[in-house]
Amino acid sequence: MLKIQFKDRRKPALWLVDSTLKIGSDPSCDIVVDETGVDPTHVELDISQNEILLRNVSPQRSVFINEVPVVKEHILEAWDIIRLGTCELEIMDPLKERPENIPSHNDQATVIRPSVSPWMFKAMSPPLDGQYFSLASGFTIGREDKNDIVLPLGYISRQHAQVAIRKDKLYIEDMNSSNGTYVNDERVKSCELRNGDQVRLDEFLFSVVGPVTKVDSKPRTIVREKKAKKEKKSASKVATGRMQQELASQRVFFHGLSTDVQGKVFEITNVHTHLSRMLGHHLSRSEKSVSARHVYLNETDIGWEVKNDGASDGLLINEKMQSRAVLQDGDEIIVGGTRLKFQSVGDQPLSYGTAVQEKSSPTGLIIGVILVAAIAAGAAFFLGLI
Repeated sequence: MLKIQFKDRRKPALWLVDSTLKIGSDPSCDIVVDETGVDPTHVELDISQNEILLRNVSPQRSVFINEVPVVKEHILEAWDIIRLGTCELEIMDPLKERPENIPSHNDQATVIRPSVSPWMFKAMSPPLDGQYFSLASGFTIGREDKNDIVLPLGYISRQHAQVAIRKDKLYIEDMNSSNGTYVNDERVKSCELRNGDQVRLDEFLFSVVGPVTKVDSKPRTIVREKKAKKEKKSASKVATGRMQQELASQRVFFHGLSTDVQGKVFEITNVHTHLSRMLGHHLSRSEKSVSARHVYLNETDIGWEVKNDGASDGLLINEKMQSRAVLQDGDEIIVGGTRLKFQSVGDQPLSYGTAVQEKSSPTGLIIGVILVAAIAAGAAFFLGLI
């Protein structure tokens, strides 16, 4: 009969008798591991006379046996080490001595046990960093809940990418996402994946874990993103030398609030542009123009995204420094000292930019009236003394 015990001996060992034991951070579990990275019910042990079956029941987090990730289930043996988060538990056999040389799995070679899918994705970015996902039957990745891997992030499309296994090879295909799918920093439409590849969905990073074969030295199948075909120049475009660009799906505006652009209204006409082009000074070499040149505007399927791609003085959105955000109607941004207000409601520009001037006029009139009244009162008092 086997026992299970915390490696640091924080609690007494527990005999593994016929039953089902739950391990997790919830106080109702049979073995409570109250640490970061452990789900309320993380692992179940199905114990029978002949074997102990470990089952990973966490929908998001991984469990490791001797530092090998177990995606679904695995049969435990004496002296196996289970790791949940940073906590380690050991399977002990009181009737057998601990082997002197327990096999190590810390080398660089990929080790795949029979219970582990031949292909896995390891998340390298928050909020899922450190978690493993089995690719046995393929899956979809995106922002919507119906995806197999859900990434609730603004820059991820509703259905961003699809992963599938065909003839024992792993492939990823971009599903017309707004911000693209990258393999080893190259944007692709579809691509064969291999062990050690870095897959990036805009900024979210995965590492591919899988079998190493002799085929890896041969060229892989890659379908790169096609560059948009240039439209034929119309007669009116020939004079200016401009090519037709993809137009925005709705009318949105920026209203100038700072003194350099006060009262001006800027309509965003293209789905991809940078702020200095919108302001009309993209050829200027001023410091303010250079900052605006590094702030990009993109229409995505969740709205208009603004992104700082190197503006030296940063991007302020509603007085908070941010690198990127999806703008809401009425948001204010500041780049290089230029303050703008975003409008996404209505087909015509509102009067955001002139509100400051309109407000100031009545105030100035009231101050003037009070000043004249004060002077008149002073004069009357002076004449009365005479």
